[in-house]
Order: sequence, then structure tokens, then C-alpha cells
Amino acid sequence: MKRLTYLFALALCSLTGCEPDDICLAETPGTPQLVVVFYDALQPEIKKEASNLQVKGFGFETEIHKGTTDSIVIPLRTIENETAFVFTKTENDIAFEEEITFKYETYDRFISRACGYQKNFTNIRSERLNSIVWINYIEIIKDSISDTNNTHVKILH
Repeated sequence: MKRLTYLFALALCSLTGCEPDDICLAETPGTPQLVVVFYDALQPEIKKEASNLQVKGFGFETEIHKGTTDSIVIPLRTIENETAFVFTKTENDIAFEEEITFKYETYDRFISRACGYQKNFTNIRSERLNSIVWINYIEIIKDSISDTNNTHVKILH
């Protein structure tokens, strides 16, 4: 009987000593990306598609976007404080290239033990290498990135 009591106490301790599962769910957001929306330079409140747009990032192995769109989501480098892109718009078989560098600071935000940290960006600013090619103006709407639900950069063309 004494043995059965010890066995029951051991089983009870092992069941109550368990920790809840520490699982990072697929819905948990990772490092947020930069949301860029294109607008008409003559009517700045109206979105305007950038036709035949190709976006390549320096240091990225593949191109980020190719096609016609009015908005794109682009990744920023997390181990550096700037990321450079070439935005190429093709019209009548003529390619117009704009080189844009986004500069920023980064900070880590703790998500959970299972998911770890999320890299966020703040104090975002842009620099253009060759201005007045096809982009008229770049406006930073939100200078910090913690999600991809909001527009961060507005490009007027």
C-alpha cells in the first residue's frame, strides 16, 4: 500500500510539474517589411500603378518585384542600417532607373520564448541617387515599421 501511495504521488507531481507547450504559431508575425504605395504626382491622393516595374535590392539574390502594381512590400536588411534598391520602370522599351536607399535604425522586440525576437525599424528616411528620372517625390508616411498593415512610403510619379 505504501508503494502504491508513492507511485501515485510521483505521478501527480509529474503531471502538475509540466509546463505549457511553448510553440511559435504560424500566424506570429516575423520581421515586418516596408510597404510602398505609388500615387499620381498630379493628383497626390489617387493611387497610380507603376507599369512594368522591376525592383531589385542590392545584396538580394532574386528580384523583389516584376510587373505592374500600385503597391509593393519590400524587405529591409536587418544586419545593416540601410538597404538600397533599384526601381526600374519600362515605357516604350526604354528603361528608367531610380536608385533609392532607405536608411533606418533597428531594435529587437521580444515576442515569446518560442518565437524569440522580432526586428523592427525606426527613423526611416530615403535618399535618391539619380533624381528626376521617373519618380517625382518620395514621402515617408510612417517613419517606423512594426507591421505590414500600414503604408510606410508614398512614391509620387
